[in-house]
Amino acid sequence: MATALATALVGCRPAAVDTVDAAPSPQARAEPAPLATPPSMAATATAAAARLEVGSAPEPLRGDQPVAPDTPREAVREPGARDASRDAKGEQSGYALEAVLHTGDAPPPPKGPEVNAAAIEAAKRRAEPRIAIELSPTRARLVLLDGFVVPQTTELRARVDRYGHVLLWPGEDTYRIVEAGAMRALLGERRLDVAPLSLATAVSAGDGARRLDVHTRRVEVSTRAANATLELATLRDAGDGGVLLCRWLLDLMNAPPSTPACTTDEVPLHAELRWTTLGALSFDVTALARRPDLAPQEMAVPPASRAFVASPPPVPAAELLLTRSELAAFRTAPVDVPAAEARDAQPPRPEAGLALTNSSDELRVVWVDGAPAAWLAPGGRLTLSSLVRGRYLVQWRTFLGDSWERPETVVVPGASEVGGRGGS
Repeated sequence: MATALATALVGCRPAAVDTVDAAPSPQARAEPAPLATPPSMAATATAAAARLEVGSAPEPLRGDQPVAPDTPREAVREPGARDASRDAKGEQSGYALEAVLHTGDAPPPPKGPEVNAAAIEAAKRRAEPRIAIELSPTRARLVLLDGFVVPQTTELRARVDRYGHVLLWPGEDTYRIVEAGAMRALLGERRLDVAPLSLATAVSAGDGARRLDVHTRRVEVSTRAANATLELATLRDAGDGGVLLCRWLLDLMNAPPSTPACTTDEVPLHAELRWTTLGALSFDVTALARRPDLAPQEMAVPPASRAFVASPPPVPAAELLLTRSELAAFRTAPVDVPAAEARDAQPPRPEAGLALTNSSDELRVVWVDGAPAAWLAPGGRLTLSSLVRGRYLVQWRTFLGDSWERPETVVVPGASEVGGRGGS
């Protein structure tokens, strides 16, 4: 079911607004993204919320309380502005984006004639975390595709008059609440734990790079968790959809959702979060198109068809991020390498493949030859049985790239452990 849905979403990618020839978006009627006059930094998230409910600030969502079913309507315009009412079909205008996340490059694989560099590179690209995004003037919908530790086609929805997100889990007729401050826990560990928000500063930093043939401006945001650079494009009639995408990025660095980083009609096309621990996470929009036909029921926050649950999402012990055939293709032929002497308390060596153990208290992703191969929950065990005999480079990381272990060369058949006395 999830694979079919993901395939449908991949087939619905919007066309990039670029100077090169590109095929039109198959999603529906897509138009080039029009530019607008840059807004003033004085506009804030609280002012944006007034577009829905005059005089009221956004209301924080709570993980233990349901939300009334949503009936999306377009943003209310100021007196004298053009009519923004929906057409007879109930469609809404907005933007469709496609984006990718990067957590930094891993060390290259060992050298050898049997190392299949092309297969490793193809696996890295296929496992890249991708997001399909739809933005209306008052709502946002993010569909998480390949490469995440949450299931494929997991949805996050947000609306401008609420702080936090609604989570739609694949295969369920329910929704959960992701409170402000819980996004790092959700994406990094499939949990809904709320971390304390820290004071954030947002400073305009001049012009940014030209992206997708659109000019951007740069904003620097700092918290205790990260220092970030956002590059924002001003798009006509984007409304506060881009503000909601900014809130999602701010939540990843534990910044309050009211931080005035983005303003009305601005959409982030690039963000780099440099963690204060180590490492970085980057967000890049790779395709952008105008959408005049966003379906209101697919932007509802929450949908009327879903029932509220307060329980956390399920967390299996481990899951593959690459297929068995992709892992097997990392080597063109087996190579017999003498195994290193086992260290004290090291997991037993399997007869074939690579036995993985996560003895840490965090969900960890194991990278093999520079490609994310699988993730393991705390206490999880998994064997990559299709790895061909030979020498591999293994590294353990958090999904968000804010912590990692030193890479180690492992002989397969062999074992690797994180968090244990005999592991990395």
